[in-house]
Amino acid sequence: MKKVVIKIKGTQGLGSDKDVIEFKTEGTLSGADGNYVLSYLDGAVIDNAKIKTRVITSGDKSVTLERSGAIKSKLFIENGVRNNCFYSVPEGSLNLGIYGKEILNTLNENGGKIKMVYTLDTDLKLISENSVEISVTER
Repeated sequence: MKKVVIKIKGTQGLGSDKDVIEFKTEGTLSGADGNYVLSYLDGAVIDNAKIKTRVITSGDKSVTLERSGAIKSKLFIENGVRNNCFYSVPEGSLNLGIYGKEILNTLNENGGKIKMVYTLDTDLKLISENSVEISVTER
């Protein structure tokens, strides 16, 4: 397990109405051969609790985003496939559809990048188009 610096840029929205979030944090990276686990504490604090995030890659085929703490979710992004996922916040829970449009994974034991492009829907109604770029370097 290596200590790493993680830079994340997320874009979400519909059409020209997009929000961009960027942040930098520290975390850990473990794994081998395209199958990696990236763990970090999210910058957000809800109910005085930080949110732990794990990004689990399986080559360029899929990425699982797990969050625990005040927000609980497990989003499974698979290239070219729509999956049903669960998302829970203190105000309530929802089931989301997530369709993976593109996954790029160049992570290795020294760092690299992950890019995910996907859509989110509820009851087959499009909520947002999303892009997440994660850059990982050794600390």
